[in-house]
Amino acid sequence: MWPGNAVATRLFTAWLPYEDAASFLEVGCGAGVTSVTAALRGCSRVCALDINAAAVENSRLNAERHGVQDRVSTLKSDLFSGLGPSDRFDLVYWNSPYADAPPGHAYDSQLDYAVFDADYVMHQRYFADAHRHLTDGGRLFLGFSNALGNGSRLREVAAMAGFTGSVFRREVFSFAIDVPGVRTSDSETEVDYVLYEFRRA
Repeated sequence: MWPGNAVATRLFTAWLPYEDAASFLEVGCGAGVTSVTAALRGCSRVCALDINAAAVENSRLNAERHGVQDRVSTLKSDLFSGLGPSDRFDLVYWNSPYADAPPGHAYDSQLDYAVFDADYVMHQRYFADAHRHLTDGGRLFLGFSNALGNGSRLREVAAMAGFTGSVFRREVFSFAIDVPGVRTSDSETEVDYVLYEFRRA
């Protein structure tokens, strides 16, 4: 299984408002870092979903390792597909595959699905199904990057499902690009990490 973007995971996990939620759902849990943190930060019911069986098992083991297995359940699921119709949560979160691949992109591996989403088809499903799994007053979050993804398309997709988004928190990093023969000051690029909150319109 892909270890994921450590910077994005660290930032989004630190920024989420767990204190306002009794129940927490993580879509695409990976190793379960965010779900375990949610349980440690006070969420009494946590559910970690991933389409990758290895990620589900990693999350289960990490919950056990940190002594929160009584609060964290893990489930193999394609987005929300593994949940029951009555499963609802106060806080729903996905660190999404925000790179917008061209239409017809060939997904050759699990890594492709973790990084790319052509025309944000997976994002469309996320927003379309999220309504059914939010409690009254529940909050929907998405980890994203406007530098690496398509923020305009994301907002269009959210609006199609009846959600409006706002930046909950954002941080920008400058990275030096090592290009032979090019000065460092001329070879930097900026990458941002954005935690969006979406509310029903």
